[in-house]
Amino acid sequence: MKLYAILYIILCFSNISFAQDFLSKAEIEMGEKKMAINEPFIISVILHDVESRPSVVFPEINGLEKRSKSATSKVNSVDGEKVVVQTISQEYYADKIGLYQIPDFVVLINGAKLKSVGTSITFGLPNEEVAGMDEAAYLPEPELSGEDVFLSVKASKRSVYIREGFALGVSLYIAESAPVQMEFYQFNEQLQNILKKLRPANCWEENVGLEEIAKRQVQIRGKKYTEYTMYQAQLFPIMLQDVVLPSVSLNMLVVEKKNAVNVEHKVIRSFKSIPQVIRVKSLPRHPLIDQVAVGQYSMTEKLSRALVYPGESVRYEFKIQGEGNIAAIPDPNIEINSSLDFYPPERSIEIRRSYGKVSGEMGFDYFVVPRKDGTFPLGRYFMWVYFNPIQAKYDTLRPSKKLQVKGEDYKLGNISLSGSLGLYENLESRDTTREYFNFKSFIKDITSILAVVLIIAMFWVLRK
Repeated sequence: MKLYAILYIILCFSNISFAQDFLSKAEIEMGEKKMAINEPFIISVILHDVESRPSVVFPEINGLEKRSKSATSKVNSVDGEKVVVQTISQEYYADKIGLYQIPDFVVLINGAKLKSVGTSITFGLPNEEVAGMDEAAYLPEPELSGEDVFLSVKASKRSVYIREGFALGVSLYIAESAPVQMEFYQFNEQLQNILKKLRPANCWEENVGLEEIAKRQVQIRGKKYTEYTMYQAQLFPIMLQDVVLPSVSLNMLVVEKKNAVNVEHKVIRSFKSIPQVIRVKSLPRHPLIDQVAVGQYSMTEKLSRALVYPGESVRYEFKIQGEGNIAAIPDPNIEINSSLDFYPPERSIEIRRSYGKVSGEMGFDYFVVPRKDGTFPLGRYFMWVYFNPIQAKYDTLRPSKKLQVKGEDYKLGNISLSGSLGLYENLESRDTTREYFNFKSFIKDITSILAVVLIIAMFWVLRK
């Protein structure tokens, strides 16, 4: 009994310590405090050095309606170390123009509470430039089945090219005029079964991550509904095979009133979606047909110095940005030549996932070492080919920067004058017979042995 009590105490302390360590890497950030009525107020959770995306539940705010959610992950390499920053954001919309007071609130991150002080925000007259920018507009209106309550599986496109993305959403619609009351029944278990049927094996999935049912008011063909969104994601077909979305069903508890006014009876009623097929088209013939990314992309570039000497390294950053499957962006094609040496790049990636699209950027940071003098347009050596599904054609991104190399013997002169070869100096005289001592490994082994000894000692004490 004592052993169980001690182990329980140890587990409690370890869980508390883990939660505190996790929360110490998180912070809450609020967006603009003055918005137009058709613009969202945004609350974001920023996580540092957390690679896996946690469950984040944002608060309900009186007078504001939760709508779209987005998740951004950013990975950079700083001094050889990977730096990860994740941002999960929730949009809130107001129904009326005016001043709103937001009290102190709590955001749940994997069940742990992250607190924030409240604030006041103002919604003003609509901004015509952003009218209709709600993320849900990416999906078409659901097909009405004549019912006041129906389940809808919506896809943003009827046909796509291979590796082209499309949005997918699962929602339950209940008409405001529906003379019925209902409750969700064993929702988590049902949702997992629905997603098992819907998630196609031939698609790459990028989802926002809904930890709760998103509720919003919509109007379809003049009729008002409440939409309960259960799932939203972007799918990218990776095989030349049509995407089949079968009919799925959701069971709800429907409240029925018997003859007596004050007697209610709950029954299970099933609602089914309409099956769909998304046609997947092949790309036009091209030598790189199986390698190119599909989407809408552009590029930026940066050269650390435009003038160097032979043998002197220069950094060149080639960054691809746009809309598509950012995680699957291939490396640029580099032409092997005798003038410039290109070393494998350091990569950075930022992916922004939202209800309607996946966008972001992939950066390639190269070290370039010229072998001889001259002027070298980098467009001769770099190119990145992709397929634009909107224009239905291939396009190529090429650098516009030029590298100038002057003074063929300058670098060699510097080395001879310094009298030092750095890492390789006196390499022949180094003693290679001495055995390397791994201090970190030694400390780790000692720590493991001490932990085992302490556990054995604890059991021995408890036996007494």
